Amino acid sequence: MNTNRDPLERLFRSAARAPKRPLAEAGFPLEARVMSAWRGAAQSGSREAFIVLLRRAAICAGILAVASLAWNFSELAGHRLDGDELAVADAAMRVGVEP
Repeated sequence: MNTNRDPLERLFRSAARAPKRPLAEAGFPLEARVMSAWRGAAQSGSREAFIVLLRRAAICAGILAVASLAWNFSELAGHRLDGDELAVADAAMRVGVEP
């Protein structure tokens, strides 16, 4: 582990020994390019995040639609309509009406 950190430590020591130079102020063209790149990256990042969110929503909606279709198909396949679906309601009405 010490051998991996040795080059990094040497770099830090040599950077600390380097002569100090005064910082020069960046010119207007450089500042303009940096600011335009920063604004462009911020705008494209929000678009990309929206597209990723939209893609995930579409995938979830598709999965939900397939699951709903499978559930309804299994319900319809297991329940055959023989005309007996109203028999219970009809019997309850007759009991309630007849004395």
